Amino acid sequence: MGCSLKIFADLHNHTRYSDGRDSPADIVRAAAERGLGAVAITDHDCVDGVEEALAAGAKLGVDVVPGVEVSSYIGPVEVHVLGYFVDVRDGGFLRVLGEYREERVARLGKMLGKLASMGIDIELGEVMAVAGSGSVGRPHLARALVEAGHASSVRDAFGRFVGDGGPAYVPRERISPREAVRIIKGSGGIPVLAHPGGMGNDGIIPALVADGIEGIEVYYSTHKPSAVRRYLGVARESGLVVTGGSDYHGSMKGEKVSVGAFGIDRDLYEKLLEYRER
Repeated sequence: MGCSLKIFADLHNHTRYSDGRDSPADIVRAAAERGLGAVAITDHDCVDGVEEALAAGAKLGVDVVPGVEVSSYIGPVEVHVLGYFVDVRDGGFLRVLGEYREERVARLGKMLGKLASMGIDIELGEVMAVAGSGSVGRPHLARALVEAGHASSVRDAFGRFVGDGGPAYVPRERISPREAVRIIKGSGGIPVLAHPGGMGNDGIIPALVADGIEGIEVYYSTHKPSAVRRYLGVARESGLVVTGGSDYHGSMKGEKVSVGAFGIDRDLYEKLLEYRER
């Protein structure tokens, strides 16, 4: 469901440095072609693509917001926290993200072991080759399964093997939203609750605000108008900044959403910039 805003900034995009397919420069180029004034790069546990995006933005006249997306949990509920304007050169911040990526590789090894017990032999190197230099995850393993002929599509690979509860699924080590917020704020960033509609539990939002969440992603591909109104109300009542984005990944997930399909207008973007300066 689209939003009626005249979109100026798309603040949720993934590149090939995590589970997307496009380069950071490709994302910025697409934003420029769409007529956007700003775009954020928000890879999972990784900021390696931000410098390339900043360089492209300088050439094309597009503001690039340095970002990251961190997964956390409250009980069984997965909570994604976006960090905007993080310092991508902060040593402590980079070390923490590096630890998260190492955990991803360890988890991948366990999933490969489960697949091997099913008679499906995929080498770690094959999956890392798919991921390139980025943050490896289940989508890369799914693609490796497709390339090896064990699945007909990424969707099929998730459905039969690596999706939640699947025979090769291994849960991630879990951090709390408070820890995710601490990491982001420690690098000078603004922590924002990503796609709250996907949590399936609005009742935990007050606890997330208490943990330090400062913004909420109101405008998002799966948020119907009723959800947009609800989260605008949450933002107003809790004093949260309003953000939005497409959560673009490229062709990897076979998605139809494009850069700039969702986001916020110039006024909301300027309010985000004002909040950053507080």
